[in-house]
Amino acid sequence: MIPYGTAFVLLAAGALFAIGLLGLIARSNLIKMVMGLELLGKGASLLFILGGYLAGDTGVSQAVVFTLIAIEAVVAGLALALVILLCRVWKTFDIARISRIARGGER
Repeated sequence: MIPYGTAFVLLAAGALFAIGLLGLIARSNLIKMVMGLELLGKGASLLFILGGYLAGDTGVSQAVVFTLIAIEAVVAGLALALVILLCRVWKTFDIARISRIARGGER
């Protein structure tokens, strides 16, 4: 049987990953997609830490997660910069509307 602490961390990581994946799949708003990408990364980070804990080598998993957090910060910064640029050009955060405008459907 899985210990309660391990099961709780596994459940939390799975929930974060699922919510992040849902935010990416829903594709309704650019900001929500960036937030979903961040939640997805946090769920993966929790799984790395849990895997290191279960393997008995938390040092390596913490180093990997630290690198992952640094990469996520850069990705989030670039993604938000692109979102702001798209918002200035298209005047909306809605992806469906941006697609319609880009195809020449509406102005």
